[in-house]
This record gives sequence, structure tokens and C-alpha cells, in this order.
Amino acid sequence: MGTWSAAIFGNDTSCDIKDEFFERFNAGEEPEDIKNELLPAEEDDDRYDVLFSLAHCLWEVGELKEDLLNEVNEAIQSGKDLEVARELGADDKFLKKRSDNLNKFLDKISVPKKKPKKRVAPPVPVESKYKNGAVMVFKYEDGMWGALIAINGHFFDKETIYKYIQTTVKTMEKPTMDDVRRSYIIDANFHNRERNSFPLRNPMFYYAFDNCIAQYLTTRETKKFEAYNDSFFEIIGYLSDWGDCSGGTHKAFDYSVKTAEEFKTYAAWILTNAYNRDIRAHTDMTVDEIDKEFIERLR
Repeated sequence: MGTWSAAIFGNDTSCDIKDEFFERFNAGEEPEDIKNELLPAEEDDDRYDVLFSLAHCLWEVGELKEDLLNEVNEAIQSGKDLEVARELGADDKFLKKRSDNLNKFLDKISVPKKKPKKRVAPPVPVESKYKNGAVMVFKYEDGMWGALIAINGHFFDKETIYKYIQTTVKTMEKPTMDDVRRSYIIDANFHNRERNSFPLRNPMFYYAFDNCIAQYLTTRETKKFEAYNDSFFEIIGYLSDWGDCSGGTHKAFDYSVKTAEEFKTYAAWILTNAYNRDIRAHTDMTVDEIDKEFIERLR
């Protein structure tokens, strides 16, 4: 187990089952069908974690049937789940806490939920001008211009997943697409075959990078996200689709700031610091040369 605590959802298996259940439930599948497919037919170390997770999910949506509730009751009253935990190395303190949690869990799901969860419509894909390959220019704190490239973005009506990488562009006048194509990516690992061609590593990580900036805006719909970006960035053109080039660690803007002016100040500060700190660690190939390789790879 990667994650293991005495809580009902204190392990990876239970959390994964819950995530899959609600993803499929929200997509329109019947709860009983999901349960039948996910519940193991044979006993194994994960069976009770799966069983309890499914019982919780079915209770949440008002579909917990008596036969499954009885199975949960038997697993708890017999101590079978605790036996598995002991075999996996749990000590007496853990087992006592687990037993308490299981009994509280059984009491909870034995009473039908008053307001069962309803299906939530999955996010709808939308178009965004900040699509992969968009070239965005902006001003650093000193008033000079810089440029970023949008990569690996996914845009929906209710959420936005969006990343970009920084170029070496820094000009007095607003940069052109030619300026960007002649520049480099500020990252020693990006497009570095020697540093990214380890055994067993997917070839796509030849295009990996360490220092991109990413936003996981799971509560901000795309149209609101774009309004923030528009206050600071200007799109001057598009490269090819750079959507599959992410693979390293990343930093993040904080979109909790309240106003566009606050965002502009914050973004300029973040990007200025990144430029000053990392400018010497950039790609050997220009943006134009890298872009041509992406075009060839897509053919």
C-alpha cells in the first residue's frame, strides 16, 4: 500500500475505487453494474478495502442494497479485515483505531442517506485561444518584453488544466514570432536527449522539462481563466501543437488573487525571478528548430 492509515479511505485502493465509481456514475453507468465489475470475485488483500469503498459510494447515491450491507457487516463483525491488516504488519494501536473506524462506518451506512448524491455532468471540452502552441508575450518588472509558449493544456467549461514554458526572449520592443522562433527554452532538461533518454523511459520525455509553470484550475472555468490571462498576456501567434512535451516538475501561479492588477504584479514578479535565476540553463536548439521536430513527429 502506498498510503495506509486506519481510516476507511486511508489506503490507495479505497481512494482509487471511489474515484472510479463516481467517474463512471457521473458518466451515466448504473451503480449496481459498477459494483459488480469492481468487486473482486475472490478473496485477496484488497478485497475489504474495495468492499468498504463500494459500500460507501453506494450509500452516498442511495443504492446500497441489503446483500452488500450484510457482507460489510460480516467482514467487520468477524474481524476478517483486521486479520488482513495484522498480516500486513499493523500493530495493536492501529488495529484498535481501525476497529473503531469500522464500527462507526457500519453504523453510518446502516441508515439510508437522507439526500443521496445526484449525478454530476462531466466537464464539457471547450475551445481556448490559449491552446497548445500559443505564443504569449508580456512585460517583465523592468518593462522589457518576454515570451511564453502554451503546452499540454486541457480546457473545459468548468475547469482548466494549463501549462507553459518560458523562452529567453527579452526585448525593448514587443517581440515578433520571428524573435520567439530564434529564442531558446529556459530549461537545461527540455529537449535534452542525453538527460532524458534513460532506459525504460518513454521517448516522449525527450521533450521533458523541469521548470515550467502550470495551473491546475479545477474550480475556475476556462472563460474566467482567460480573463485573468488577458490582463497580462497577449497572444501574438501560434506554433505547432506542443501538447505532449510535459514531463518534469513544475511551478504554479496562484490564481487566488482577487483582481487583474494583483495578478499582473504577481505574474511579472514570478517570471522575472525565473528569468534571472535560470537564463543560463537553456536549450541548445532554438524554438524554431524544436517546433520543426514537433511537426515531423506529428506526421
